[in-house]
Amino acid sequence: MSELSRRSFVGLAAGGAPAGGGGVAATAAGPGAAPPRAGEAWAPAAAAAGASDKKTASPAGQSEQLSSARDLYGDWLGEAPTISDDQIVETYDYDVVVLGGGHSGTQCAKEAAKGGAKVAVLDQQAQDAFMFYGEDIGTFNSQYVQKMGYGPYDEQDVLAQWERTCGYRAKPELVLTYIRNSGAMIDDALAIVQERDPDILTNMDVQQPDTGYWTDKSQPCDMGNFKTYVGTFCMRSEILDEPAEGVGAYSTIGRLEDCCREVAQENGATWYYETAAVCLVKEGGKVTGAIATNADGDYVRFNASKAVVLATGAFQNCQPMMREFYAEARELQAKDGIAAYTDDEVPTTGRDTGIGHRMGCWAGGRMEAGPSASLANVSAPGPFGFAPTLILNRDGKRFMNEADFNAMGSMINRQPKGIYCNLFDANYRDIIARGGTNHGGVDFGQPTYVEQWTEDMAKVVDAGADGYVVRHGCLTERADMNKTPVYGANDLETLAGYLGYQGDAVDQFVASVKRYNELCEAGEDSDFGKKADFMLPISEPPFYGSVADSSTQAGTAVSLAGLVTDENFNVLDDDDEPIEGLYAIGNCCGQRYALTYPGILAGNSIGQAMTNGYVCGQVVAKL
Repeated sequence: MSELSRRSFVGLAAGGAPAGGGGVAATAAGPGAAPPRAGEAWAPAAAAAGASDKKTASPAGQSEQLSSARDLYGDWLGEAPTISDDQIVETYDYDVVVLGGGHSGTQCAKEAAKGGAKVAVLDQQAQDAFMFYGEDIGTFNSQYVQKMGYGPYDEQDVLAQWERTCGYRAKPELVLTYIRNSGAMIDDALAIVQERDPDILTNMDVQQPDTGYWTDKSQPCDMGNFKTYVGTFCMRSEILDEPAEGVGAYSTIGRLEDCCREVAQENGATWYYETAAVCLVKEGGKVTGAIATNADGDYVRFNASKAVVLATGAFQNCQPMMREFYAEARELQAKDGIAAYTDDEVPTTGRDTGIGHRMGCWAGGRMEAGPSASLANVSAPGPFGFAPTLILNRDGKRFMNEADFNAMGSMINRQPKGIYCNLFDANYRDIIARGGTNHGGVDFGQPTYVEQWTEDMAKVVDAGADGYVVRHGCLTERADMNKTPVYGANDLETLAGYLGYQGDAVDQFVASVKRYNELCEAGEDSDFGKKADFMLPISEPPFYGSVADSSTQAGTAVSLAGLVTDENFNVLDDDDEPIEGLYAIGNCCGQRYALTYPGILAGNSIGQAMTNGYVCGQVVAKL
């Protein structure tokens, strides 16, 4: 970031304009800084001195001494704003102040209010335009799902799948909090909906592997390298016949959260819309409140006798933060000729700008150590998502165990730049039936989907080189991005041409299918270790395939990195001691993920955010 733009950011924050959009800016004490006066937010001495003053000089060849983890951060952190008492026009007193009214914030407010706390929720959005992201809620062992006959699943088995996917960098206590409480959270939310707006449940679906292949409902779907679980609640108002513009275009998840907000309000919680917190108030070592701008742009103070909870969302809309925490995605995109995260400006308004993360760092917290996880854009082409079909790269070569969803993104992103495809034959139902309930998996629990793709697949071969868009069979989403055609032909060479292969790549394409069929016949994948029962030959015409471009797959849709907390969501300082009065949930909370998004059931990002809030609300109410 340039010096000019950095000064502009600080000047805006201190001079009267909001420093944050849906969230907050923060304050923290630096070494030797004077304690703040009551009602005064202030910047750490180290930050005010400038980055060049932060490190102690060392002789050549020796390591420099860091005063804190924050010394490593780039200019995205900026400086905390200073708001004096005489700038504040009104003061409110609460027990708990929740900064952000999304999935985690709503659940937190509901539970804290039910627990007897006086709660305020601050959110930048206007009430009449308020929206919630997403449509799928991933949970474990709810009574709702158990009554359908699924599970209960072993909690330690789920944890083992999660930790292995995250390279043992996630915090087990936080993951277990999700695993052990998400079922109760969704059962509570559905009971509230049933009472207040039961129409929401009319088209709700729980993703199921009801294919005739997965016969033991008490056990997860064993994909070989990982397992998947039933517990994703797909919130929709109707089943779409055609792809819709926008993600979650027909989602009812916001109506579910509206019902939960009503419960919170009936128990005394107050929502402040068009209210963006700009800094925290810290007295001694405790965070005691937040200062915000209201709809008129005036400063108002919210005192919190028990806790301030950060629930301001992610930071994918702050490119300087993405550049620092998502170097892998940046490097992969550079390989494909895309210059990612090049903007140096730190956004001061808008959603998912990382303002809550900055606030937590200003207050003495720190970001979790990398490698950071994200919800990436990688996908398998065609209507059947991450079913374990054969996948070939641009040269017509096979390159992975296709049953391992968790590896798919990183493997595709590391292939030669260009097309990749998935292939199946006339017996495609047999291979897609072996798909799990992972993110992007086929939803056989929705009979309408099965009817629609059966009707559409019958039209593919006659469409020839134009292909035919088969209606997507995966979960709720039928967004515009899923208009990927399926191509069909009675010989592999013709199919390869339809998919875009030419010259030697066609010969390799055919040879790879031949090799795959030989492995299927042998009953063992000695090339990549795919589960033997998933090795079904591509031998009966017509042959089918869909194609995508590997150079478009490395982007990050949602950042999942956050602040270091303890198992109760209390933000920790550099000495791993809790910062009294400061909590972080949802995408502000770190150590829930690492490396990648564990695809063991869809919707686990939203499910975990809601569960974070559900549990944290109970914790802070008891302070």
